[in-house]
Amino acid sequence: MLKKFLPALLGAVILLTGIFSATASAAENKILIAYFSWSGKTEKVAQIIQRDTGGTLFKIQPANPYPTEYKACSDRASNEVATGARPAISNRVADMDSYDVVFVGFPIWWYNAPMIIDTFLESYDFSGKTVVPFCTSGGSLIGVSMDKIRLHCPDSNVVDGLTANRSSEVAPWVKKLGYAK
Repeated sequence: MLKKFLPALLGAVILLTGIFSATASAAENKILIAYFSWSGKTEKVAQIIQRDTGGTLFKIQPANPYPTEYKACSDRASNEVATGARPAISNRVADMDSYDVVFVGFPIWWYNAPMIIDTFLESYDFSGKTVVPFCTSGGSLIGVSMDKIRLHCPDSNVVDGLTANRSSEVAPWVKKLGYAK
C-alpha cells in the first residue's frame, strides 16, 4: 500500500516545496520602482506597484524640468529623439547595487520611452538584476520600448512589460510576476 502512495506523496512534497520557495524568494527580493512621470499618470501606477510590492519609490527627476504645457513638452521630446539626446537627471538612486528587482516606469513619447529613460538605464549597471518595465500611454504599447530596455540591460533578466492605462491592470500583473507582498 505504501509503495502505491509513495510517488504521489513525494510529488506533493516537491510541489509544495516549490510553491513555498517561490513565495519566499519573492518576499526576499529588494525592489526599486524607478519612474519618470510628466502628467502624474505614470506616478500613480508607480505608487500602486509600491503599495503592492513594498518596494522603494524613486522619481527620476530631469535636471532641466520639462515644460508643463503640452506642445512645448512635445516639441522638446521630439527634438531629444531626433538628436539622440541624453537629458541629465538631477538625482541618483542610493545604493543601486542593493536592489534585485528594478521596475522602470515612463510615459510613451513618440512611440517609445522618453530619452531620459536612456539616461537612467545608462547610469547604472543592471547586470544580474531583473528589470520590469511599465508605461502609460495615450495609444501606443510598450513593445518598441522593450527593445530599447533590452539593449541597455543586456546582462539582466528583462521581463515583459505592462502598458498600464487602467490602474485595475496593475495589481494582477504584479501578482502574476510574483512580486506582490
